[in-house]
Amino acid sequence: MSSTSVTSSSDIFSILQSATTPPTQVSIPPGSKFANVDPTQWQGTWTAKDSNGKPVTLKILNVSGYRATVRFQSADGGLQVGRVYINTNNIFRIGDSQMQLTSAGKMTINTVITDPTTGSQSMETDYATLQSGS
Repeated sequence: MSSTSVTSSSDIFSILQSATTPPTQVSIPPGSKFANVDPTQWQGTWTAKDSNGKPVTLKILNVSGYRATVRFQSADGGLQVGRVYINTNNIFRIGDSQMQLTSAGKMTINTVITDPTTGSQSMETDYATLQSGS
């Protein structure tokens, strides 16, 4: 009987540990293919307003091949900085956000927002415009 209670205890701890471990964030969309991109289409400062009217800023620098350095700041997500991979669908991800170049100087930013109280998730879509090229 004691071995059953030990197994049950270890199962409980295993469940608790997996419940408190954050899910891994996939930074590259599944099935992505990569090719060099035109840096002039990407580099610069992009701005938008979120659903609450707060500013969203995205700075894309050092575009080389299909890689770029990104500085993304929003009211919900705070500041995120990283090196990203731009796929052939003109999409990249950073944190809980996915950016897609939709036309020259226009970008869609989709961000998963998680309510800290309920844990429910919703998608916010913001529309960014290129303000200045680098």
